[in-house]
Amino acid sequence: MQRSRVIEAINGEIPFDLVIKNANFVNVITREVYESEIGIIDGKIGHVNQPGEPPLEAKRIFDAHSRYVIPGLIDTHIHTESTMMTLHNVAEALIPHGTTTIACDPHEIANVMGIEGVEYIIESSKDTPMMTYVLAPSCVPSVENMETSGAEFSRDEIGRILSIDRVIGLGEVMDFEGVINQSQRMSEILDEARRRKVFIQGHAPMLTGRELSAYLSTGIKSCHETSFADEARYKLRAGMTLECRESSIMHDINVLADVIKEFNYPENATLCTDDREPDDLLSEGHLDHVIRVAIESGIPAVEAIKMATYNSARLLGIDDIGSLTPGKRANIVVLDSLENIEVIDVFINGEHIAKDGKMIAKTNAKEYPIEKINTVRLKSMPEKEDFRIKFAGKKAKLNVMAYDKDVPIITKLEETEVDACKGYLDISDREDLSVLTVFERHGKNGNRQTCIVKNLGLKRGAIASTVAHDCHNLIVIGKNEEDMAKAAETLISTGGGIVCVLDGKVEAIVELPIAGLLSGEPIEKLAPKTALLKRKMRELGIESSCMLLQLATLALPVIPEVRLTDYGLVDVSNKKFIPIIKK
Repeated sequence: MQRSRVIEAINGEIPFDLVIKNANFVNVITREVYESEIGIIDGKIGHVNQPGEPPLEAKRIFDAHSRYVIPGLIDTHIHTESTMMTLHNVAEALIPHGTTTIACDPHEIANVMGIEGVEYIIESSKDTPMMTYVLAPSCVPSVENMETSGAEFSRDEIGRILSIDRVIGLGEVMDFEGVINQSQRMSEILDEARRRKVFIQGHAPMLTGRELSAYLSTGIKSCHETSFADEARYKLRAGMTLECRESSIMHDINVLADVIKEFNYPENATLCTDDREPDDLLSEGHLDHVIRVAIESGIPAVEAIKMATYNSARLLGIDDIGSLTPGKRANIVVLDSLENIEVIDVFINGEHIAKDGKMIAKTNAKEYPIEKINTVRLKSMPEKEDFRIKFAGKKAKLNVMAYDKDVPIITKLEETEVDACKGYLDISDREDLSVLTVFERHGKNGNRQTCIVKNLGLKRGAIASTVAHDCHNLIVIGKNEEDMAKAAETLISTGGGIVCVLDGKVEAIVELPIAGLLSGEPIEKLAPKTALLKRKMRELGIESSCMLLQLATLALPVIPEVRLTDYGLVDVSNKKFIPIIKK
């Protein structure tokens, strides 16, 4: 019979590998804080002293100096592609902020590179000490028959991904209308997930009533897209877990905090980051920042920490993390205080990984063949004609995508009149209008479509991006075709990224040659580039607080009310195409 070293250490037969002494222990189960010692053996928690118990003996001692000790933080919903970094660099950026576990949904790279992209995320995560779990992307593409993606997932592809080690569930089910109306694709994908008894993550903005019940009846557990108090109240009462989001773009916690307090801090509430951009990660942090926001919004520190640890592990169904109790992994974060949530030390599996905001454990980044593939594969190079709209008359009535100034990522379908000159529409006298062109960039059909956008704020120049949720085709928005062509050609030559062009000159660029989504650079090099990019976008006239998301969702046909894909102008609510020029 093989003896357990953990039990031997607990019984005092052998010393612990490590004891953390002089700790203010935050018990996320009982919501208490008390002085304690923590005995660690073989990377696991052996014994945690309660008040009055004798000291623990160990080979090594770590003195916490009366600082606060909490479980490692768990992000229940993150798209690592939004950091624009490879998994090695993501881990090096997140761990010093106390994040020891993430559940990532790689549906961005899946839309570009299919299962091969998902496998790349999984394999490269093994190079890091951070515990990275993957959710199989459920909606590739986001909507059927509305756009061209680099891949398409059905039941077979989902089943194959769910069979891979580290895949623990089905990623955010965005096609809630397909779920409620029992479309064949979504019914089969959900059947596969239920058959395997895995966690199913939701995505259901503003969904309540019987429609929410229909959605939940399929086994979907959670939603990170809840932004309003009444909606949050309804979902909590229905048993749905709120993954309370504080991202670079959406700031939901301040609104949700009152509901969380109203229901006495329920266990069906977690914290997540969803999309976090490099400069925000570097300047503000990760889940430590989210907890600070929760505290500022009125949630007590211990409750916020519980949401990001114990509640998160329970939602994901991962039994060996989330609390510092016997037999769990010794994923431990040492905080300077419960007010500032300043992370001092981080342990993963009992190993001291980070200190004072820096990694102290050596990790080696590997290179993967997939990182060398150029995924920007247009059938033909862009021409000036692609950025123009033909019209034979003098004045045209148009359907346009108009931004809502109060909710910056929401668009409305509006009509406007535009003059024509020499056979093309002319917006040169309209400060409120921009030209948007979407190019299919996966080498499939060569589609390209152009429309007019209103109230984006762009006053001059052009911006191009291969970060265009979810299919990540090449999008170009601008005021003149010369700058738009220059922006498109620049990204084709670099293999992808985001670029600002003014008067034929590149003003700022973030090169993302891996799938057109990721850079191989660490956060210290990448963050200044994304910060400069945002500054240049503001100089071109875009004033939104979420300008990168505005850009990235110009072609996303699941966000109301109208979008442009490589197929045409989409009425999102009715899932149909509408003419750009009205008859």
